[in-house]
Amino acid sequence: MTESSIFFYILLLVALAAGWALAQVSLKSKYRSNRSVNDFYNDYFVGLNYLLGDEPDEAIDTFISALEINDDTVETHLALGTLLRRRGKVDKAIKVHQSLLARSDLVREFSDLVQLELSNDYISAGLLDRAEHLAQELLRESDGVRPDALLQLTTIYQIEREWEQAITSVKALLEIPNFKKDESIKSLAAHFCCELAEQAISDEQPQQARDQIKRAFRFDRSSARASFLMAKLEQLTNNPQKAIKELLRIRHQHPHFISEIIGPMAECYRHSAKPDETIKFEKFLRECLDDRFRVSVLLKLVELVRKREGDTAAAELLSTRLSQHPSLKGTVALLQSHIDETDGKLHLDLKLIEDVLNKLSQSKPGYQCDHCGFETKNLYWQCSSCKKWDSVKPRLGLEGE
Repeated sequence: MTESSIFFYILLLVALAAGWALAQVSLKSKYRSNRSVNDFYNDYFVGLNYLLGDEPDEAIDTFISALEINDDTVETHLALGTLLRRRGKVDKAIKVHQSLLARSDLVREFSDLVQLELSNDYISAGLLDRAEHLAQELLRESDGVRPDALLQLTTIYQIEREWEQAITSVKALLEIPNFKKDESIKSLAAHFCCELAEQAISDEQPQQARDQIKRAFRFDRSSARASFLMAKLEQLTNNPQKAIKELLRIRHQHPHFISEIIGPMAECYRHSAKPDETIKFEKFLRECLDDRFRVSVLLKLVELVRKREGDTAAAELLSTRLSQHPSLKGTVALLQSHIDETDGKLHLDLKLIEDVLNKLSQSKPGYQCDHCGFETKNLYWQCSSCKKWDSVKPRLGLEGE
């Protein structure tokens, strides 16, 4: 077994021992246990034997059956069920939680907690209808776990891509005093609106898209995604100056996305009817570069300088900046600017080096989740691995921006 598996089963043994100890205290004070201490020890050592024989499923079943269910061990069973689910043993987690719910004398407080955990089990198992049914039932019958039930429903509707229902759940959460000023919940609602806006843009319904983006801003005025979408919509409807305004908002509110706005900004300045837009764009790039180095900004600036002043000035700018901030992408660009000045064997060797560095650069993921470390070549607003929103950012450093 792996170290993580061994650790998991050690936790099981600890949970079992803790539950048994609680049961013994309870036995002495107010209960008469139906199982003797000898029965417990027999089950314990049978389970341990299964564990040592690398038969984990049988060990889990034995340990679960050995831990008697009563008011003092409910929390231990809940912890066991959660542990099993996190370890991928969803069917056994469901079994534990269903066994708890089957008790007719389970107090309401514990019953609500068990239903929440069972709903989580169903989500993990992909049984979303069952999970939704349990969460809706809790929402109707128990005020004590209302926030948890609403969060549960929000998760379910996200998975099902039922964005309007997800927004409804979040709005209900925001009516609860402890959640009224929760910025993460507001940001979540803004993303759901943006999902609807993206669908409207795809369906060529600009007004509907605009309404959804404005709705997103009502939840979260600093939403980077909503600003990106509004800029995109303004570009599609031939309003480059308004698009620039939104992109500038992103620069100031979300500077880690500067590299993402360069392409759209270049398009907006190119299509703007105002004079000297190229000069304004170059000034903007220099300001961004002085504020914080991003290789995408540098490469766009070098492109403009090359058009206006020639290859020598562009290469000098690139070389100067790269000496201060080394970058793989920038090195490839610098190499390309000098290849045409060579010939013969040197030219062929430099072309080979260029090809290798290009392939190396293209193989590197451009983005990384700052929550779980997941790496990707594309920007996603929700991490594909940990499912966190707003956690994927452009990578920095030698191999990134």
